[in-house]
Amino acid sequence: MVDIIGEQQQEALALCERGIDLIENNNDKETAHKLFKQAYDFFPSNPKINSWLGYTYGTYLDKVALGLKHCKMATDTGEPDALFYRNLGKLYLLQKNKRSAIGAFAKGLQIEKTNSAILKEWSVLGFRRKPFFNFLPRDNFLNKTIGKITWKFSKHNKQR
Repeated sequence: MVDIIGEQQQEALALCERGIDLIENNNDKETAHKLFKQAYDFFPSNPKINSWLGYTYGTYLDKVALGLKHCKMATDTGEPDALFYRNLGKLYLLQKNKRSAIGAFAKGLQIEKTNSAILKEWSVLGFRRKPFFNFLPRDNFLNKTIGKITWKFSKHNKQR
């Protein structure tokens, strides 16, 4: 399906691209937020604009709830863009909601398996290994002790 968009919408998308460039290259969230807000005024139904506007609401203005609303509007459109889920995941992390952030990052990786922005976030999160004895609780003495020993000799620890 081909969407025909007008001059205002094209201008909005150009503003959005400039804002993304400012965030990714200069980390200038203030100017980027102003550009995204302008773009939103021209084209409020665009998922890309909503996602990035939501991202800056959360990261620049600390209005995480409003940012999540915009990011969810973007992901609910069904347009397959991994960065929509990266932006959503970052806002969940600002809320200290690691489980939802992992879910958002996982959905983004389903769309684009090699997305470096999501993979970077994914590696920072860190994951627990499964307990050695899965029939015992994680905090059981045996699981903790054997877990420490196996970690000491694991390939992960040798790289450090």
